[in-house]
Amino acid sequence: MLLRFILLLGVLIVSLPAAAADWGQVGASGVPVNLEADEVSYDKQTGRYRATGNVQMQQGEMQLRSRILWWNQQSGEVEAEGDVELKSPDETMTGSKIVYDLDQGTGRVEDGHVFLREQNLHVRGKSIEKRGELDYRISEGTFTTCDGEVPSWKFGASQLDVTLDGYARAKNAVFYLKDIPSFYVPYLIYPAKDDRESGFLIPSVGYSEKRGTQFSGAYYQVLGINQDATFYFDYLSEMGFGKGLEYRYIFGKANAGEARVYHIDVDQVDGVSIDEERYALEWQHNGVIPGGVRMVADAVYVNDDQYFEDFGEVAEEYNKDKVQSIFSLSRNWGRANLVGQLKYTKDLEFDDPTTLQLLPRINFDYNRQRIARTPFYYAFASEYSNFWRDQGLRGQRLSFRPSLSASFQLWDVLEVNPEVGYRDRYYWGLSDGSPAEQEGIVDFSTKVTSRLQRVYDQPIGPVSKLRHSVEPEVTYKYTPAVDQSHLPSFDSGDRIVEANRLEYALVQRFTARFDQESGSRTYRDIAYLRLSQSYDLREEAEERPFSNIRGELTLLPTAWSRLRIDTTFDIDQGEWSKFAAEASAHDQRENSISIDYRNDRDTQVDYGSLKLELSYLNPFYLSYQQRYDFASAEQLESVVGVEYRQQCWSALLTFREHEKDQTLMLSFFMKGVGSVGGFGTSLSER
Repeated sequence: MLLRFILLLGVLIVSLPAAAADWGQVGASGVPVNLEADEVSYDKQTGRYRATGNVQMQQGEMQLRSRILWWNQQSGEVEAEGDVELKSPDETMTGSKIVYDLDQGTGRVEDGHVFLREQNLHVRGKSIEKRGELDYRISEGTFTTCDGEVPSWKFGASQLDVTLDGYARAKNAVFYLKDIPSFYVPYLIYPAKDDRESGFLIPSVGYSEKRGTQFSGAYYQVLGINQDATFYFDYLSEMGFGKGLEYRYIFGKANAGEARVYHIDVDQVDGVSIDEERYALEWQHNGVIPGGVRMVADAVYVNDDQYFEDFGEVAEEYNKDKVQSIFSLSRNWGRANLVGQLKYTKDLEFDDPTTLQLLPRINFDYNRQRIARTPFYYAFASEYSNFWRDQGLRGQRLSFRPSLSASFQLWDVLEVNPEVGYRDRYYWGLSDGSPAEQEGIVDFSTKVTSRLQRVYDQPIGPVSKLRHSVEPEVTYKYTPAVDQSHLPSFDSGDRIVEANRLEYALVQRFTARFDQESGSRTYRDIAYLRLSQSYDLREEAEERPFSNIRGELTLLPTAWSRLRIDTTFDIDQGEWSKFAAEASAHDQRENSISIDYRNDRDTQVDYGSLKLELSYLNPFYLSYQQRYDFASAEQLESVVGVEYRQQCWSALLTFREHEKDQTLMLSFFMKGVGSVGGFGTSLSER
């Protein structure tokens, strides 16, 4: 830490180009000290050496510069005056005068400035006293993480105690914007290190048509090197007071997760008094527990159907129609996998007692395994499901599917993969009193693939080599028509659709090789195109045997740009029935653009979104998001953000408008203090 090297004073070796003195034995550490000055003298009465004019003293990585310097060999005290600068790799101290005890590691500097590089913390004061290896006391001082003679912000205090790798504690603190005093705090604690520190975060304020005037604050608490928590508190003038808790943890074997809870007593909504309480719970976890079992949780529960409509911040929240809670345990034994899952769904649009729940679903699968050295393989898949709901048909189902497949290479040109399987389903415990049911169905498929490729060695720009591959594939699928009307209907697994069709596709892929200056090589698929269609061989499909044509295109011309298109062409109508496109580009200076467009004729979806981020007006950073429904010519949501960034602080102003609300939020961030990033608990970030 600052000046800690002073404690290691040893035998001094003096180099004096202008004047020199024999300092004799000055210590026993063995660390040499070099001193340069215009003039050096020794006072026998005081026992002090005196150096004047362009004084430069160096010991190890410590450098001391001044106009005048006194050093007492017996007491180890150094006194320097005139533009004093004491510098180490971690800290710098400057002032008009410094008095320092080399043996004790204590002293003081007048009209001083201490700069801690790692924290970018500036401390200034009329008097700065070093009271120990890590402790300072500053009188009539200021501190900030901003650079410059007139920093963007600072705290002034009548007395300031700083513990390096600890805290700065200020009495009678005044917060300044530039040199303008803005507010007074009788006592303030500020972290003086980069480690996580407990404390209040900078609040955010705003206004919402639905929630009214908003004030959102938070307190961050460190619970250990692997745990922390954030306590939230919100004032909503039109709704009430909200409070929340977010807990984060990391334990052994990569067990990590976070839990969130938020609660509010709602006084009114849209000007109507309701006097209700609303709360939400969330738990996310991923890790391995004893026995090699992986545990995954992704659970959400809200007690009120209007929770996300009132508190959701983005489109995926305020228009949610349901929430799901999933908890699973899984175990892997090489090729065998056992997965147990609980899945609970809550309908947010209707209080629907017929919503189907899986309590539980258990899958046991044995992945494809080769039989000895033959070209044949076997596999096994099974599933047990317990279907439950408040009202409606309930019951249990057991299904399994053993399969036998093969892999043949023909003339090193074609790869043929036939497979035959048998799927059987058993039903029992039906709540309507129906007897147990069973039905089995055989299925068969054969897939034939090939690959033709050519490598172009002629460099094209940064591409040293380019490989073009053409990959045709043909698949035949057959599932006989079996009457399944006697079986209960819980999900898609209860009705296996008849099939007798050919599926064929053509894939073209361009793979580029990039040679780096270091000699390493990287590869990237810069273009991918897949065209596919199917032909139905059933008699009832004679009038329309050909399916629509699907095209999938991915372009990655550079590492910073991407285009993806997935479209379906209706050959009977002669028009596109589905079209989806995503395009994005970004640079290294936080400029980016992404466009998403989706059109589905059957579901009458015609939707587009745009996201734009610009840093060209640095220090102003602009962001814009827009979602638009072309089918109804209606704007779904628009978000405009303007962030002003400085070296040690930033301010973000966000305006969000959607069909349910308009919100204006202002958030501040100061380096070392933090900020509340948005309204309420982060539960709504899902």
